[in-house]
Amino acid sequence: LERGDWPVGTRIPTLLELVDEYGVSRATVRAALDELAREGLIERTRGKGTFVIGDAAKEHWLMLPTDWRSLISHIEHLNVQIVTLGSGHGGLPSEFAEGDVPGRYWWASRVNSTNNLPYSFNTVYVVDRLFKNWASEFEVEPVLLVMRRRCKKELRSATQTLTVRAADAMAAKHLRIEIGMPIVRVVRIAKNAKGEIVYAATVLYPAKYLYIENHFSPLESD
Repeated sequence: LERGDWPVGTRIPTLLELVDEYGVSRATVRAALDELAREGLIERTRGKGTFVIGDAAKEHWLMLPTDWRSLISHIEHLNVQIVTLGSGHGGLPSEFAEGDVPGRYWWASRVNSTNNLPYSFNTVYVVDRLFKNWASEFEVEPVLLVMRRRCKKELRSATQTLTVRAADAMAAKHLRIEIGMPIVRVVRIAKNAKGEIVYAATVLYPAKYLYIENHFSPLESD
């Protein structure tokens, strides 16, 4: 469905044909079909079969950028709605402490949505000395957009690390997915010219909505 092999209107194979093709039990196939029906992707018609009625390929609408400029541009075009679950001030968690940590940080735990659909559950950190200057903006806007607008001189280098894991109860609740469904966990760190961490974040994305696109040349240089 996601590759477009079965476009809208296609009559998909019968339950027994799917069992034979994928080498799984009838119960597994029934469960998969039930899930697709709940998502509005297929419809069973008595006496006629099961037909594709939704385009699964369109669900993969969230691109995970692989460079800073694309990341900022992507956020700008998402029309983000933010729900803040909690915020405060404190030290930076040890998982980020790979560089110099200049004191205290403001943090906020948020759910970001677009078109009323949650697409990320994240916790962001901004060094206090920057946060206090533009607190009213950081508290209501996507943090990276404020950083780009107000703190350009503080942004010298950045890293992004991606891992895939299963959603726990908290992630599933806030992202409106089932426990155990695949999610992508991204850790971002931005440093200034002194090597100090001025921004950090952990971001969880539902894997079903995410795609990554890289461009590279197959030509080798001598």
